[in-house]
This record gives sequence, C-alpha cells and structure tokens, in this order.
Amino acid sequence: MKTTSTSCSCGNSTAQALALGCKYDSLAAAWLPPHCRDDDLTAEFDRSGPGKDGQWTYWRDLARTQEISLDELATMGDDRAFRFYMTGQWHVVHCIFYWRKEHRARFNGKMVEPRSDTEGHIKHCGKVLMDPEHLTIAGVEFNTDR
Repeated sequence: MKTTSTSCSCGNSTAQALALGCKYDSLAAAWLPPHCRDDDLTAEFDRSGPGKDGQWTYWRDLARTQEISLDELATMGDDRAFRFYMTGQWHVVHCIFYWRKEHRARFNGKMVEPRSDTEGHIKHCGKVLMDPEHLTIAGVEFNTDR
C-alpha cells in the first residue's frame, strides 16, 4: 500500500510532533510520522550497536563524558542549538540501514524522508564508509522535508 502524503514534517516542536502522531526515530535522528517510519528496521538498528543488547551510545559532549539516553535525546529537539555525538561506527551502520530503508520502501509503502532520499545523502554515506573513524555530530530534527 503506497502512501499518498509527500511530507515527513512533524512540525517545529516535540508537542507538535506528538500531536501529529509522530515518533522519534533514532535511525533518522528525527521525529517522523508513521508513513515515513520503518519501525521494524529502526528497532533492528537500535539493537545493532556495540553496547549491551546492541545499544548505541549517544553523548552530549565532544569529549564523550556525558551520555544521553534515547528517551532524553528525543526531547532535545525543542532546543535548536542542541547537538549530540555518536561514533563513526554508528554513522556507518546508519548509512547501511538507510540503504535498506530505501530498498524496503519500494515494497512496504513507507516513504523515505526527502532530506535522506537524495543522491547527496548516498554520496555522503560513501564518504562515511571511506573514513569511518570520525566522531559524528547531529541535532534532533522535526522537519525532514528539507
């Protein structure tokens, strides 16, 4: 079943995202509506890290001294200046899972959010695979249409 919506926007705040039926998606590092999420794939991603039970570690700081949970991370989108850090390994696995998301979207009716459904994102992931050791920095997004 194909989706008819062409937007993956979840507003501009956690409150708006929740009101729109969105959930925080750790694979996307963004709030996404149901038609833009592949919940099974994201759950698998969340179990593919090097930590206990396959968890990934996220940090508030570049020095990696202040860990942050996924639940806490999800609420940080309201602070537009907030950034969090992940390992290069996280970024490599994110790219691999995004290629899977692109493939699965052809069959499961889900939409890949416009910011990631680009050749630019694929080229970016290619560079990540060639230099996987760098630390990754990101923010929490609500509008993945851009």
